[in-house]
Amino acid sequence: MGAAQAVAAARTFEAMGYGTMWFGEAVVGRDPFVMAALLLANTSRIKIGLCVANVWKREAATTINAARTLAGLFDQRFILTVGVSHQKFVDRYGMSYQKPYQFMREYVAKMKAAPFLGPKPAKEPPLLIAAQRPLMMKLARQTDGVFVTFAPPELTARARAAVGPHKTVCVIQAMVLENDPARARAIGREYTAFYSRLPNYRDCLLAMGFAEHDFKDGGSDRLIDAIVQWGTREQLAARLEAQFAAGADHIDVLALSSSAADGAPQVDDATARALAPG
Repeated sequence: MGAAQAVAAARTFEAMGYGTMWFGEAVVGRDPFVMAALLLANTSRIKIGLCVANVWKREAATTINAARTLAGLFDQRFILTVGVSHQKFVDRYGMSYQKPYQFMREYVAKMKAAPFLGPKPAKEPPLLIAAQRPLMMKLARQTDGVFVTFAPPELTARARAAVGPHKTVCVIQAMVLENDPARARAIGREYTAFYSRLPNYRDCLLAMGFAEHDFKDGGSDRLIDAIVQWGTREQLAARLEAQFAAGADHIDVLALSSSAADGAPQVDDATARALAPG
């Protein structure tokens, strides 16, 4: 999106009653903290969540102090999620992907210890770790919680068990407001095709009982249905309730529609409106 489109989207979600708008960071792309400042400056209530800030791209003190700056300037409306991304992307662009768990453990410690000489926010901005596997999920106990992408309720339950009862569990739930199974799953496969090829996500799904054949031809119906909830508004709402029952505190609704010409899945306004809190 261009700047005007992004601001319009944030204002639209705010008007719908959503509490938080989330966006991600490409390994090489816009600076996410600058983007967050744009969105925060052009809204009044909605929180802006970054999922995720790539830990290999900037020093720990730089990351947390950018988050502290945004929290202080914009009334505690910024949420920071950090993650290790994927080796194939990190190495491709000249960074070094080594011992991600150890690096993240040290990174969190450095963020907590980083001095901040500017006007301090009323409290530290919320800090989450993006995680799929148990070890990284347990590390999230040292922060405010965990953010789980590509998360069927079973994985949400595992995240809750890993971080315990008092930490935040945020999950992404992909949604398609579409009753036709073939069309709905086709949209779902456009979304899952990218993630299911990455080792972190693939290994996680294999550990949950999926098999290699589930990844063929864009993903089996079983895999698509586990990751992407489709159907009526009531069926979508039922999946949200299942996520809460599994231990989620916060759900990032990823409302999907058919891809644009460049192949990128598009946010579906009808789904977003159907599930709006108001």
